[in-house]
Amino acid sequence: MDKSWMTWRLTVVVSCLLGLAGCMSQPLMGSGNVPLTNTYWKLQEVAGAPMPDAGAASEAHLILRDDGVVNGFSGCNAFRGEYEVINNRNLVFSRMASTRRACHNIDIPEPAFFRALENTAGVQMEDRHLRLLDTDGQELAEFEAITQP
Repeated sequence: MDKSWMTWRLTVVVSCLLGLAGCMSQPLMGSGNVPLTNTYWKLQEVAGAPMPDAGAASEAHLILRDDGVVNGFSGCNAFRGEYEVINNRNLVFSRMASTRRACHNIDIPEPAFFRALENTAGVQMEDRHLRLLDTDGQELAEFEAITQP
């Protein structure tokens, strides 16, 4: 093999590797430098309805952990499942499960919250807000970052 062919091949390989490195996704962050993962996301609105103040002990929330596990509280039941971020903008929940307590006198629309998680296809982050979007880009739910555990 001649030397110019090897040099050209090496140049192509290095260029491809640098191009791939530039395309690798960075952690999804809001403009307020709030990371998607390991943040306590308090539910603010679901299906267009604002959430009433339920107090810290019973507020609906979720936490997306680094290991691909999501857990949270619906206002009545605890839930857990898995999630995947694809191309730094698509978010998909799977293998979701929850406790099955019968809760009375709660103002949180739990079925709408679980439907929002089930129908999530995208995510949008701005400042300290996380919006779950459907396949058409319509907002399903909005959360606010409260703490970073």
